[in-house]
Amino acid sequence: MLIVLLAGGAIYLFGYLRAVMHRANRDYKTTKAAVKPLRKAFWSSWFGALRTGAIVLIGLVLMVAWVVRDTRNASDSEPASSPSPHASATKGR
Repeated sequence: MLIVLLAGGAIYLFGYLRAVMHRANRDYKTTKAAVKPLRKAFWSSWFGALRTGAIVLIGLVLMVAWVVRDTRNASDSEPASSPSPHASATKGR
């Protein structure tokens, strides 16, 4: 009787492990098939983010250059103020 129980248990265990193996193989194939589109989507979004970052960076550099140029032009175009006489200079006259 013990031999029949051991044989039945071994057959059941073999069937269970075979089902687990087939499930793992099916999951592996599904994941492997999904990798290529996911990788393509990742790199597409990565380069899209880089392009957006580059555009923003170029825009910031242009705005800073514009502000610096306007500041320099504003200081060059203002008329030079004439020195006003000091109070001590007028007292002596």
